[in-house]
Amino acid sequence: MVKLRIADFVIDYYGRSEYLHERFNEFLYEGNDKPDMTLRVIERSPLFIRYLFDKGTSIGEFSFYKDGNDIQHFYPGKHHFAVRLIKGKDNYRTTEIYICDKLNSKASRKVGQKNYIEMVKGLVFNSLQQIFYNRILFENAMSIHSASVIYNNKAVIFSASSGTGKSTQAGLWEKELGCEVLDGDVTVCREKNGKLYVYGLPWCGSSGKYLNKEVELGAIVFLAQAKDNSVRIPDIREKISYVFSSTFSESLSEEMAQKVAEVTQIIVEKASIFEYSCNMDTEAVYVLKDAVFNAF
Repeated sequence: MVKLRIADFVIDYYGRSEYLHERFNEFLYEGNDKPDMTLRVIERSPLFIRYLFDKGTSIGEFSFYKDGNDIQHFYPGKHHFAVRLIKGKDNYRTTEIYICDKLNSKASRKVGQKNYIEMVKGLVFNSLQQIFYNRILFENAMSIHSASVIYNNKAVIFSASSGTGKSTQAGLWEKELGCEVLDGDVTVCREKNGKLYVYGLPWCGSSGKYLNKEVELGAIVFLAQAKDNSVRIPDIREKISYVFSSTFSESLSEEMAQKVAEVTQIIVEKASIFEYSCNMDTEAVYVLKDAVFNAF
C-alpha cells in the first residue's frame, strides 16, 4: 500500500507501485491520518453482464451507472490496454479500477513489460484524476482549469479556455515578479476554517509545472484576449457562470450536480473574482497586480 496526500486529501493506494506516475513522488505521505479515499487497482477485466441489457448513461467513452451509493463507469471498448471499469462506493470514497490485463499476460509480454507498465501508468494516472476531481466535491472542494502563481504568499489563479493565455500570464508573473508557479493547468480550491485555499496537483497538463503546496487564495482571474488591458469585477451571475464552467469535476448524477453548484456558490461568495481583458505584454502583469492587490 502507498499513501499519497494531494490537496490535503489522504489517499490509500493498493496496487503495483510501478503503476504510479513519477509525478506522484512529490505527494507521497508517511503520516497516520485516516484516508479520505481508498483506491485499488485490479488487474483483470471484470465480467459486466449488465451492459448487455442496460447501456446506462453514455458519457463520452464510458457508460455511467448509479445505484444508491454505488457508482460505476464501464468502458465498453474491447482493446487490451485499457481501463475497463471504475467502481466506486460512498461517493468515490472507496474505488476500484479494473485494468483489462495483468502484467504477465500474453498481450503485455508481446509489447514488452516496460512498455506495458508505461501504458498502465498513464491509465491509472488519468483514472485517479477523474476519481479525485469527483470525490473532492463531497468535501467542499473543486478543481478549476487554470494556471496559478504564488505572489506575496497568496495564490492568483488564471482561468480561461485553452489557448486564451492563462499559461502565458502565469509565465509573465513568474518572469516579471519572480513568482512560483503553483500549477500550470489545474488548481484545487478548498474551503477550510472559513477561508479558501488552493493547491498544486500532479495533473498539470503539458506544462510540467506543479508544487505540492497549500496557499491561501488571493484572487481568481478569468481572462479574455484584448488589445488593451482592463480589469472589471463581474456581477454575481457572471461569477457563477465563470466558476461553474471552469471545473473538471463532473456533474454525472443529480447529487454531483448539486455539489458542483454548492461548491461554486462557496467560491463565489468567498473569493475575489476578476475579469481581465488583456494582451501579452509585460504591462499586463502590473495592471492586474495593482488591481488585485489594491483590492485587499
